[in-house]
Amino acid sequence: MREDESDSLIQRFEDQIRLNQSGFFDVDELEEIADYYLETGQLQRALLAIDLGGDLHPYATTFAVKRARYLVASHQLDLAKEAIQHAEELAPNHPDLEWVRGQWLMRLGKNSEAIQALRKALQTAEDPFPIQGHLASLYTAMGQFHHAVKVLKAMIREEPKDDHLLYMLAANFDMAGQDDKAIEWFKGYLDQYPYSETGWYHLGAAYFRLDDWDKALDAMDYALVIDENFTAAHFDRGRILEEQENYAQALIAFQSAMDTDDPNGYTWYRIGVCQQALGQAEEAIESLKLATKMDEDLDEAWIELAILFGENGRLFEAIQHAKKALSLDPDNPDYYLVAYDLYTQLGLLLEAEKMLKMVLKSLRIEEPAGLLEYAKSLLEMDQIDAAHSVLRMGLERYPDSPEMWAIYCGFLYAIQEMTLAANHLKEALLRYGSSFSTHLYAHYPKLAEDQHVRDAITKHLPHA
Repeated sequence: MREDESDSLIQRFEDQIRLNQSGFFDVDELEEIADYYLETGQLQRALLAIDLGGDLHPYATTFAVKRARYLVASHQLDLAKEAIQHAEELAPNHPDLEWVRGQWLMRLGKNSEAIQALRKALQTAEDPFPIQGHLASLYTAMGQFHHAVKVLKAMIREEPKDDHLLYMLAANFDMAGQDDKAIEWFKGYLDQYPYSETGWYHLGAAYFRLDDWDKALDAMDYALVIDENFTAAHFDRGRILEEQENYAQALIAFQSAMDTDDPNGYTWYRIGVCQQALGQAEEAIESLKLATKMDEDLDEAWIELAILFGENGRLFEAIQHAKKALSLDPDNPDYYLVAYDLYTQLGLLLEAEKMLKMVLKSLRIEEPAGLLEYAKSLLEMDQIDAAHSVLRMGLERYPDSPEMWAIYCGFLYAIQEMTLAANHLKEALLRYGSSFSTHLYAHYPKLAEDQHVRDAITKHLPHA
């Protein structure tokens, strides 16, 4: 049925309801009316059409299947089960029966059985498209992204300009970690549909995830040539420029994103980050304040404010903002580290140590080698005291581990705490002998070239 005929049919049915009149519709017409309302979520009107179908055509078994579909859609799952069984008795070969059963099983969380039913439904479906949509959603929810990709590709062959399907396909490529395949597919798609701004956008996003920033930027630019009001392309263009440390141009891109849509907290947050990188501290603070005003749950903006206030000597304000960030994301080790630094600057050493312990807890580090790697990252950030405290805590956690003693001893040499390091070396050699020295050289091979270390080990371990 043509679209204008379908619209006319729906209008005639709605006029009949509005005027409380009775009129005749044949089976095919009432099927189409019921399907329209079921697909658009107008369930009460769908039920009216199904009831009317049953009254006018009592021997048309299709309305038993439609009723089951209605009960599934309205979450009346016990009644839906009975309705499916009844429909199966009346019309065991109805092409929509397995589709309804698949939807019912999905609602029950029986995903594997639902997939079997939906696959069976595809074999007899006159219109596979809506069934494929359920299958794709189910595969995505189950983490079977490669299956979802296969189904979505088939759907796009039928509806190549459906932006929602393109978004779903891109998301499944991303979640499957198949950015290279996403690039290959979207390039092929754009060969056929070169004016698809959505296609260019997702091609750019895949390049971005692979750190191919120049190609990502080119793709976003193509998307914006086609649609200059494409907010997501403006925003992601800003993110690419930010990664390239082109903060001034990134600011322009983020502003364009806000000009083409309602401003949001996350965009203000990104603007604040760029302003901070450009040394515009006061402007960054104002942008980040706007970010938290528009989105109070934006922990990233709260912690950036904490850092900025800390850099400006506003330590008590900084602590309050760090606490807010931690309340929103209590498992983020970086936030605890910021709080540690702020408490240290305030001289609140007990609170600082608590924060450092929370860093280790949130990182769930269980092995001495993991503690060493974290201490190294702290050293790279010039957090020497924090690194020292981490390894000291490690020694408290693993007091009988020769590896932990070796890690701590080597660290002391690395930070030039020579007297403490020598004392620690002597005690560890007495405790653990060659086991300690093996771990020491494994983690700090350059110490094997240190004559003082070698002499101490030889003195305590003559055969080392």
